[in-house]
This record gives sequence, structure tokens and C-alpha cells, in this order.
Amino acid sequence: MLNVDELSLAQATGVWNTNNKESFENEDDWICEPDEAVESYATVEDFQKGIAAGKKVNLVETPAGILHVWHGVQARKGKRRGTLFVLPAEEKTFSYFDGEV
Repeated sequence: MLNVDELSLAQATGVWNTNNKESFENEDDWICEPDEAVESYATVEDFQKGIAAGKKVNLVETPAGILHVWHGVQARKGKRRGTLFVLPAEEKTFSYFDGEV
């Protein structure tokens, strides 16, 4: 089993960005850097019911697992919307949000 971490999330965003699993290792294709990823104990369902409520999720198969992607997410009223990326691990998730918080 692959050890999922902040690097895995960055790599998974590269697959989403190019729609090509071979982009997993190519840093030029990543949407975020590993140090921009957030580790939490929130589940994918927590994101779906919370910040991404009412948004359609896109599922992207990557070498690190299934990347969950929501577009048009708004963290707070009046803030710029963005895309939310969530990669679940065994007991936690790694996420990145490119909108304004």
C-alpha cells in the first residue's frame, strides 16, 4: 500500500491537471507544492457536507488513490471561490484549496 502524504496530494493534482497518470511524478504539472497541503482528520464526507456542500465532486484515479475535486467552492461569504482537492488516506485526509480563505 502506498504511503499517502502531502507529496502524494501534490502529485495527484498533477494527474488531475493533465488527465494523465504519467504526470504523477512531474512537478511542473502539480497544482500545489507539498508544503501547501493541509493534513486533517476530516473525512471526504465532512468536506462534502461542509465547505463543498451542494457542489458536484469529480473523482480522479491517481497512483496515490482517488482524488476528490470540487470546483466553485467558497470558504466564506464574500471570499473568492476556488477548487478544493482532497486525497483520503487511511485515518486522515490531505487537502488543498486554491480559493481565498
